[in-house]
Amino acid sequence: MIAFWSYIIFISLAVLADYWFFAGGHEKHRHQNAIKSIVFWILCTCLSGVYIYFAYTEKWFGGYLSEDLKLGPLKAVSLFISGFLVEQSLSLDNIFVMAFLLSYFRVPRENQAGLLSIGIWTAIVLRGIMIIVGIWLITSISWMIYILGVMLIWSGFKIYMTDPQNQSDPNKSFIIRLLRNFFPVTKAYFGKRFFINRMGIRAITPMFLTLVAIEFTDILFAIDSIPAIFAITTDPFIVLSSNILAVANLRALFTILSKMLRKLEYIHYALAILLIYIGVKIMLSHVFHVNEWVNMIVIILVIGSGVLYSLSRSSKENAHQLENKTKS
Repeated sequence: MIAFWSYIIFISLAVLADYWFFAGGHEKHRHQNAIKSIVFWILCTCLSGVYIYFAYTEKWFGGYLSEDLKLGPLKAVSLFISGFLVEQSLSLDNIFVMAFLLSYFRVPRENQAGLLSIGIWTAIVLRGIMIIVGIWLITSISWMIYILGVMLIWSGFKIYMTDPQNQSDPNKSFIIRLLRNFFPVTKAYFGKRFFINRMGIRAITPMFLTLVAIEFTDILFAIDSIPAIFAITTDPFIVLSSNILAVANLRALFTILSKMLRKLEYIHYALAILLIYIGVKIMLSHVFHVNEWVNMIVIILVIGSGVLYSLSRSSKENAHQLENKTKS
């Protein structure tokens, strides 16, 4: 119990340190801070892997919100790495939507880091709740694993058929329309404020609308990504730690990748294939077992192939456009 909550305190302090030292800053330092943040979270992830190895070797958790009494250290680390890679890969789709929402609501550049940080903190809490509920459902209802498998396969086909560059109008979403019905919305931004009082009437700013839209889409993405890691492991500690670490670095990833999202526009095909693979794997788990290390290699190959294909395709398209301009 002490080992579990000590880790939660460590991650909480890491999230606060990341915001304090690396969020925001002057425009010319923002990219450098994002790189430092990524290095910081890579270090935290590596330390978490080492912590899991020793925790599952020495049985530090004693079965408290973990399966350390049954899992060996190497198997636990392989499940953690696989879970982290899946969650981190699926978060790339989330970055596409974040970029679209910040652009759509015209969020000032200087407000984006703080807004994304609040969104990440809330997402960690919401995902924690969803993970607890999900584990309870899986352990309580034996056939729930097949429902998750169907959800993953359906999500895979949905992502495959969806163009990440062609997003729907956020103002038409149920939650945004509901807010507009109950509260007046200002046209202008008022610094980092979410609410203002105008002539005795409390109004919400576009800043708050953007935050709600980001949170709402993260919930939708969590419905896809959390079942994906349940297909890898149902160990509460591994599921929670890999999820937190994959979400915590989203602000820095967004800063680094936002300018090159077009070069990764085909990555969603790899994500779709990954979800379908995991969905099929979880539905056939009682028929045959896929080794944890083999599973991790498959995940790396699928995502790596998606990144390389996107970069190659983007390079060819740019060369073709340049050739056409030269001819004209």
